[in-house]
Amino acid sequence: MHTRLNPVALVTGAAHGIGAACARSLATHASGGLIMVDADEKALSAAADALPSPPERVSTLAFDSTNAEAWKRAQDFIRGQYGRVDWTVAAVDAGMSAAETLLRATLGVANAVTPLMKGNMQGGAIVLALAAHSAKVDALLQLVRVPAKEGAAHKVRVNAVINGATESPLWRRDPEFATLLKEVGDEIGVLNRIAKGSIPLVRCSANQDVLRLVRLLLSDDSAVSGATLAVDGGTPL
Repeated sequence: MHTRLNPVALVTGAAHGIGAACARSLATHASGGLIMVDADEKALSAAADALPSPPERVSTLAFDSTNAEAWKRAQDFIRGQYGRVDWTVAAVDAGMSAAETLLRATLGVANAVTPLMKGNMQGGAIVLALAAHSAKVDALLQLVRVPAKEGAAHKVRVNAVINGATESPLWRRDPEFATLLKEVGDEIGVLNRIAKGSIPLVRCSANQDVLRLVRLLLSDDSAVSGATLAVDGGTPL
């Protein structure tokens, strides 16, 4: 990730969970500055203060990432203070289960950040990072492909990383899944049981695997765009 001169990174959902972990991970690489976005202002400030190796410039912007008007103000601020954005991680809250909410969160970030990447000679990269059950696989694949196609003309790559087993029609075709569903009573409970019973294929923690994939997809060494990768502990989708 060291192929750019003073890269600027932006992370949404940066106050908690995988978003905060991504902010910590990128802080050491974003020598041009780190912009942290989250609706929880108090937790966001605490997360920024807790960065172990922050770059010289760190900005915290407290607003809902689905708010288009707030993004317009953020764009003006970023252009004025940083001039551009090179890397973006959009960490989607696991509680955003409604497809419409996820759509607004995903496309809102992509639409807001892509113009800030257009002026970059090397373009930019956006990674959507979300926990299991935040979206159904089929919907997520489409969500990623749309901004990836739109960003291609400006050298803006868009990919996604999901952490854990996710909902998909593929599960429902499995006879074992149907049997477990009768025992457990709901699909999320079945997925949790499958995950607990899976043979672990882990060299490090799940979060570390997610962070490695995020850094890989942000790197200019990767030409991938429109892909959705999963860290599922060996549990197939």
